[in-house]
Amino acid sequence: MVCRDCGALQTLVPVAPGQELVCGRCGNLLKRPASDWLDKATALAVAAGILFISANVYTFMTLKLAGIEQDISILSGVLALAANDRWILSALVLLTIFLLPAFEAFALLYLLIPHRLQRRLPGQITIFRWLVELQPWIMLDVFLLGVLVTTVKLGDNATVEVGPGMLLFFALVFVLQLGYRVMNKDSLWTWLSPNNRFISDRSEMLYDCHACKAIVGLSIVEAQGHCPRCNAEVHTRTPHSLQRTTALTLAAAILYIPANLFDIMKYDELGVNYDSTIFAGVIDLAHHGLWILALVVFVASVVVPVAKLLMLSFLVWSVHTRMNRAPRQRIKLYRLTELVGRWSMVDVYVVTLLTAAVQFGIIGAVAPGPALLPFAAVVVLTMLAAETFDPRLIWDPVDQANGAGEESLGAAASNPAVTQQQPIGSGTH
Repeated sequence: MVCRDCGALQTLVPVAPGQELVCGRCGNLLKRPASDWLDKATALAVAAGILFISANVYTFMTLKLAGIEQDISILSGVLALAANDRWILSALVLLTIFLLPAFEAFALLYLLIPHRLQRRLPGQITIFRWLVELQPWIMLDVFLLGVLVTTVKLGDNATVEVGPGMLLFFALVFVLQLGYRVMNKDSLWTWLSPNNRFISDRSEMLYDCHACKAIVGLSIVEAQGHCPRCNAEVHTRTPHSLQRTTALTLAAAILYIPANLFDIMKYDELGVNYDSTIFAGVIDLAHHGLWILALVVFVASVVVPVAKLLMLSFLVWSVHTRMNRAPRQRIKLYRLTELVGRWSMVDVYVVTLLTAAVQFGIIGAVAPGPALLPFAAVVVLTMLAAETFDPRLIWDPVDQANGAGEESLGAAASNPAVTQQQPIGSGTH
């Protein structure tokens, strides 16, 4: 196996369930074996499919204000944004909270049930590859946080009744994520396509497929540019990675200015118009004594976007200047940018839900503000910037300084009680 973060060639050693195999060079998790995973993952996939349908059929919540009732479903926010002519935002929310989660639920069923029955079906490899690649964009967990914030905001001025759809949705988020994590991806790839080595010459440089972890020789990479196993793109280095990451980060930084200067939400109450910025929403939560929730929203909506822009800028600068110091720390910084960026979507979901819920005519109505689109664009652009950045570029100056393939590498199989160092083959990437 080749580490996706640093490109080091690894010779895997046997590890028991509960242990982890990590890259001895950069610390990236390589493998986490599990026993009896297929039955557990299949049961969770079936449950997720049932929960997904049920959560979208039943009422999500009911809002009561001045004798008027408003029923809300999961897709009500999508329709409300479209009704306000916010088609791009409507499509983004539909994609991240409905279409992609629906695809994940279907994909798990299409992969795991046939595997349980030992029957291969057409298109499984392609579906599995897309399931892996689209994970960051499946945002039910972020939407869940948005639901909690929205419920608290609405509870101050109206009566909120939790519907069965919301309870089913909470269960869906847990079951769907657990099903994907329990699934042993290496074992499933092996069942779908046992061959994971595509090498023309034993002496050629080796590269990894980020989707299926197959090892592909340089000659095949240069000739095809795709993994022979799953057809994902494979490159010696992601083409124009630095330029694309720089452009996306710069665009996000520019859009972050109007996202904070303009109103993210507008509220009309008895003919009086009120505007709310991102920071004003945090202040409002704190004013009502909801300090923990205010802190969570502040971190997700203010701290995370700024921190991610700074981290991406630093990573681009460090690669551009050929920095060879602290590569492991910079890899950890890169992983952090991948992990936290999507959580900034919480404000988009809060405004979406409020727009759907608070439509009581002259009594009170919420509409999305002009800042919502640039803020959503900041989240999307920073996520794309992290995806286009090739972390192997961090290690190139280190390899050149030390001599390619000369650095001593190791893999560690570990659990909370055991740490065993194992030698692995060194190689170029």
